[in-house]
Amino acid sequence: MKKIHSTLVIMMLAMVLPASSTLAQVIKLIPQPDFEPGWQWDFEPEVYTPDNLFEYINGEAELYNDYHFKEMVTASYARKDNDAITFTIDIYDMGTPLNAFGIYSSFRRPQLAFDKIGEEAIVSDLNIRFYKGRHFVQLNAGSTDELVRTTIRKLALKLADTIPATERPPELSLLPTEGQVPHSLKYITKGFLGQALFKQSLQADYKLPSGQCTGFVVICKDDKAATNALKALESSLRDRGTIKTSLQETGNTKFIASEQYMGNILVQQHGRYIVGAKGYKDEKEAEGLVGKIIGCLR
Repeated sequence: MKKIHSTLVIMMLAMVLPASSTLAQVIKLIPQPDFEPGWQWDFEPEVYTPDNLFEYINGEAELYNDYHFKEMVTASYARKDNDAITFTIDIYDMGTPLNAFGIYSSFRRPQLAFDKIGEEAIVSDLNIRFYKGRHFVQLNAGSTDELVRTTIRKLALKLADTIPATERPPELSLLPTEGQVPHSLKYITKGFLGQALFKQSLQADYKLPSGQCTGFVVICKDDKAATNALKALESSLRDRGTIKTSLQETGNTKFIASEQYMGNILVQQHGRYIVGAKGYKDEKEAEGLVGKIIGCLR
C-alpha cells in the first residue's frame, strides 16, 4: 500500500506542470486521507491527460476524449483497520460546463436512481457520479459495505460544495422541457445518428399522445454546414432505409424517412440547426414536437 501526504503530492506536481495548467487547482479538490478518522491512502493521487488516460481506463478513455476533457486526478482510500474496505475518487476537468454535462449524461438513464449532489448525481450501491461547473466526479466503492456507501455520499456532498458553480450552459435550453422525460436529456459530441458531421447534438425523449419518441437538435457552424450535414444524413438514410419525402420535394429544407433501428424520422433545417424527431408513431405529433424545438432556438 502506497502512503504519501497529499500536500507533498500537490507541491511535486505543481513543480513539474506548466504555469498555465489548471491541474494545480483540480488536484486541490482531492480530499486529504484524514477527511474522517480511520482512513488512509490506498494509492496516492495520480494525474492523467488525454494522452495517457488509456493507462487508467483503457476501455473508456476514448469516451472522455470525445468530450474534450483536459485533465483528471484520481486517488484511492482504504480503512486503516481493514485495507479491503476501499473507495476511489476520479475528478475530471472537462474544460467547459457543457462537456461536463455531456460526459455525465452519457451515463444516465431515466430508470436509474438520482440525488441532488452538485447539479445532479447518479447513485447506486457501488458508485456516485455527479457534475458541477466544468467538473465531472466519480466515487467508486470497492464493496457494498455500509461504511463505504455512507462515506462516499458524505464525501460527494463535500466535493460538490467545494467545486465552483457556473451558469447552466445555454445549449441545454435548446430542447423544450414540456413533455420531456426526466433525466433523458443528453449532449453528444460524436457519432449522433451515425454522422461524422454532427459535432454537437442534443437529444431527449418525449411523451406524445401516441407514445414516446426522441426529439433532437444538431448545432452546426453555420447555415451552409447545416445544409451539407442535412444532405449527408438523407443520403445515409436512403442507403439504410426508405425516404418517404425527400429534400428535393421540400426545397431542401426537410425530409421524412424510416429506418430499421430508428423507426420513423422527420428532419428539418432551421438556420444553422438541424432539428428532428425519431421513433414516433404519429407524423402530425412529430411535426408539432419539431415546431416546439424550433421555437426554443436562438
